[in-house]
Amino acid sequence: MRIVILTENTVNQRGLLAEHGLSVLVEAEGRRILFDTGQSDVYLHNARKLKAELNGLDGIVLSHGHYDHTGGLPAFPADALPPVFVREAAFEEKLTGSPERGSLREIGIPWRESGTREQEEKRDSFVRRLRENGLLHLTGEKEEIFPGIWVIGKIRAVVPQEPLPDHFFVRRQERLEPDYMEDEQLLVVRTPEGLAVFAGCAHLGILNCLERVREAFPGERFRFLLAGMHLRGCSEERLAASIDGLRRFGLTRIIPLHCTGIEAIARMRGAFGDTCLPGEAGREYVL
Repeated sequence: MRIVILTENTVNQRGLLAEHGLSVLVEAEGRRILFDTGQSDVYLHNARKLKAELNGLDGIVLSHGHYDHTGGLPAFPADALPPVFVREAAFEEKLTGSPERGSLREIGIPWRESGTREQEEKRDSFVRRLRENGLLHLTGEKEEIFPGIWVIGKIRAVVPQEPLPDHFFVRRQERLEPDYMEDEQLLVVRTPEGLAVFAGCAHLGILNCLERVREAFPGERFRFLLAGMHLRGCSEERLAASIDGLRRFGLTRIIPLHCTGIEAIARMRGAFGDTCLPGEAGREYVL
């Protein structure tokens, strides 16, 4: 399995670009998959610099419907666009902030089909073109998209130290409701040494994500984890519980990145040593 990190909040070499986002090229089981597309065309720039070929991809997996994981998709060359695997709930109008303080801001898919005529006139409806060309694949709770490669949804809050998030919202029929990230999905690759798991942001908690994988693949070993873990600014109790919980999964390699946060990444490096690998844009790993 080969992994090339194309977009991340940081970079590790000259000529590459960084942005708040994530995009990773995954080559496994004879397939080439792009996991997320960042928020712009930065992943394409970095792919050219790294000589990471994106023509001939087998698929693009979108982990969830936030701008920093999906915004770069329309920049992908239209004549080379492969099937796109995404949960239907990703297309909802997503916001974050505090309704009481009036600080809500939109963080959803920038190119999703819009709800008003004015918005539709202003933007090219990219998702409609995906549908018309048969490239949009709405995924289920556990779907084998290629032999030995799955997307896993229906992540639930089962770990006490990882409660439901309270600052994400969706607008449904003009009504604001809590967003418990029903659209979030994990990419899972079965390797001879165990399961490799990719998570975009793990909004419901990285341990809840891994428990969902354990439920979907009972009795199978875990091998590798690349994940944004949404631990930036979290409490000491939450961070300690996350590190202790990760130990119990017996992972041989961990790459924490993106929204994990610098402090949490440093603590994981201290806890796991060489098992914990750097995750800047430009890193390439062959496992």
